[in-house]
Amino acid sequence: MVEIKDEQVATNFYFDKNFNCQAVKLLPGEYFVTDKDLLLVTVLGSCVAACIRDCYSGIGGMNHFMLPVGESADRRARYGVHAMELLINQVMKLGGERSRLRAKVLGGAS
Repeated sequence: MVEIKDEQVATNFYFDKNFNCQAVKLLPGEYFVTDKDLLLVTVLGSCVAACIRDCYSGIGGMNHFMLPVGESADRRARYGVHAMELLINQVMKLGGERSRLRAKVLGGAS
């Protein structure tokens, strides 16, 4: 796992035999953004994952966070308020446009 100033970028790459393609598995507190054709995978219970994609450019990503907010100074990807900021900013850095972003949010148990 690569850690950048309390940010955790997912680095668990593998080949998914079921879908016959390269994949990245995200763990809690991680995020990943790409312009490549990759499968992004995670397992959720009470955690939440947000998937954001610019459908025009094909740039997109996913985060996996545990709680909506943390302490005001705690800027880690395990907190939704920061994880969403990281995800959106990384998509835009790779060339995505805010007006074209589409999102799906999953998990949260009950």
